[in-house]
Amino acid sequence: MVRKLTVLALATGTCCLSAGAALAADDLLFTLNDPMAAFLETRAYAKKMGATAEFNKMEGVAYDKKNNKIYIAMSSIEKSMSDGQGDIKIAENPCGIVYEAKLDASFNITNLKPVVIGGPYDKGAKSSVVSGFKDRCDVNNIANPDGLFADQHGNLWISEDTSNHTNNALWRWDGKKLERFATVPTGAEITGIIVTPNDDVMFNVQHPTAMSKFPYNRGTVGIVNGFKTNDKFSEVGVPKGDDIYDTKVAKGSYQILARVGEPIPNDLYGQRFGQVNRTDGTLMEMCNHPDGNMFLPITAKGDEAYLYTNYECRPGNVGKIYMKRNGEKWDVLDGENVSFASVKGTWNNCNASVTPWNTGLSSEEYEPVSAKSGWQKNVAQMSDYLGKQASPYDYGYPIELIPDPKGESAKTLVVKHYAMGRLSYEMSVVMNDKKTVYSGDDGSDVILAKFVADKEGDLSAGTLYAGKIAQKADASLDITWIELGRSNNGDIYEAVKAVALK
Repeated sequence: MVRKLTVLALATGTCCLSAGAALAADDLLFTLNDPMAAFLETRAYAKKMGATAEFNKMEGVAYDKKNNKIYIAMSSIEKSMSDGQGDIKIAENPCGIVYEAKLDASFNITNLKPVVIGGPYDKGAKSSVVSGFKDRCDVNNIANPDGLFADQHGNLWISEDTSNHTNNALWRWDGKKLERFATVPTGAEITGIIVTPNDDVMFNVQHPTAMSKFPYNRGTVGIVNGFKTNDKFSEVGVPKGDDIYDTKVAKGSYQILARVGEPIPNDLYGQRFGQVNRTDGTLMEMCNHPDGNMFLPITAKGDEAYLYTNYECRPGNVGKIYMKRNGEKWDVLDGENVSFASVKGTWNNCNASVTPWNTGLSSEEYEPVSAKSGWQKNVAQMSDYLGKQASPYDYGYPIELIPDPKGESAKTLVVKHYAMGRLSYEMSVVMNDKKTVYSGDDGSDVILAKFVADKEGDLSAGTLYAGKIAQKADASLDITWIELGRSNNGDIYEAVKAVALK
């Protein structure tokens, strides 16, 4: 996800300017001639096989089960998408586009059609005297769409990650009308947009500035009470005056469930939300970047649940809470910070989803650059976390989070799915067949990826595909899928361990 404040991004280590940059095949640590290249150098191998590696800022993916389609957000249409060369030649749009794709009986997609188009863009927009931000994109339309979620009524929820609006907004789109439902403090981003099975809206306030109003001067995880997603509402206005430093919702009230730096209730280890420890137990950082949410109901009514929340730093983190409805609000009974020591840590946990079998699916965004030169510096923070040299090939995968079903541990089980390939994962979403997965690859010169598992409910083995694009006259994009390879987590992990790091 784009960082609006460069100083903040560099201070927390989340900015990765080289993410998505193309590398020459002979500059890679891992040869593209290796049988495992499809999974360890997925973008480069896909390009070699003829797939289109021209997408820019491919962000959220939403699965609309009611209408049997998916949506994919492209935060900004520029660079190789609009340079007039290659397979994609779309007119530049710095405000972004949300694309729609219909699923067939095999859960396959063959065309991306633009349906929510940001802008228009005003390059000469003046900065706000108060905040310094510019409303370059029309304030009554989306700017740089990022998070997406389709509710059971067919409404699409769109959250922004933009410096082209003074305040980032959350929108509801019913297929015809776009309505502004919420805004967050200037400098903050809306993340973690999901809708629970009971039609409750959840979203987070990520990296707010210290100038935001309390309690929004730190990252927060929250839920809207007193509102259901298909309810009518009057749009929240464009913030003015002191409201630019506050969080506003059009209807209901926003309840904070977790706030960065505050103690996790009844945590076995006495940790705080956003806390990242090294593997030796020492404190490394407090991550102010709550991101994707994963709501896992425990009861049929959905009034008790585990909520997993990504924290998008490097090293990354995922917090878990047990939440229970209490009248109009929710109680947070206990929680933990998930340990990733068993998989050598995690990297920039970005957006997320819930599998059809009720586990969390986190993601590692901005995989390390694996060039022969400079790779050690790129993974320096992970080396600090581990207390030894980190390998770039240990990061850049979807991660499944499983509350231990056997009760042998109070901790969450963590599985990195190497079989799904190594990308800059914004998020992955599993279709209703429990096998087909579509993913957002966040960066420039990136691919559209699809994974089909061998077995239902098991992402540990399967076949990886990348899309070859043919642009049509109406600016939609036809997709032909190129098979990259089939493998499993175990074999790929053995290949990761065998990479010669020199």
